[in-house]
Amino acid sequence: MDKFERLLVIGDIHGKWERFKSVYDKVGFNPEKDLIVFLGDYLDRGDAPVPVMEWVLEHYGQKNMIFLRGNHEQMFYDAFLEVQSGDGGKAFSMDSSLAMWLGNGGQITYEEIRKTGRKDKLINNWLGFVSKLHLCTEMVVNGQTYWFMHANCNPNRPLSEQDDVDLLWRRTLAERPSLHHGEQIIVLGHTPVQALGFEAKPQWLQNGRLVLMDTGSYLDSSRHLGAGKISCADLLSGEIYQSVV
Repeated sequence: MDKFERLLVIGDIHGKWERFKSVYDKVGFNPEKDLIVFLGDYLDRGDAPVPVMEWVLEHYGQKNMIFLRGNHEQMFYDAFLEVQSGDGGKAFSMDSSLAMWLGNGGQITYEEIRKTGRKDKLINNWLGFVSKLHLCTEMVVNGQTYWFMHANCNPNRPLSEQDDVDLLWRRTLAERPSLHHGEQIIVLGHTPVQALGFEAKPQWLQNGRLVLMDTGSYLDSSRHLGAGKISCADLLSGEIYQSVV
């Protein structure tokens, strides 16, 4: 069991560097007193994925910083493993992993990586990083059990028995919070709270046992869901930190 002054969690970033930096600076993370968990989806859709990538690579492995894998990291990983496998016909077909990634927000990431002139190095560094990322983690802080993952889980099944597709892709709990009857606090990203009818801030549901952290980082005011933000929450106090739109 660990004790921290703050148990911080940051939702989806999606290549929005300025929004991310503004909220991270507000938080004032102190590795001697705090623990911070990132729920994945660092890339894609947003216009500045490269500085996000470089920041994450620089901070991965530092004290009391936990980075989890999101479905966008998984798509990136699958796409470039396929490309590097040498099966050119498959890699560039319409049903390839590369096509899936590019069509789901990866196109802007690829273009921004290419513009750096360090494409191969960045891609290989990011592949190595993603290969190390866990899909979920459990911790006990101040006597309370917390589960963290990008997208979804089965609350009645141990984390070691969870389905990878659930952890990375599905939205069952976000859409049906009443399915969670356990004592653990489950913390999710992946599903923008605006799509569920909430305002753009983290949501505590099921008497605080389910926390939704994706506040539509890449959305702008022209979208029907409204402007998005990147959010950080202290799960111990309930304090919320948000990016400047």
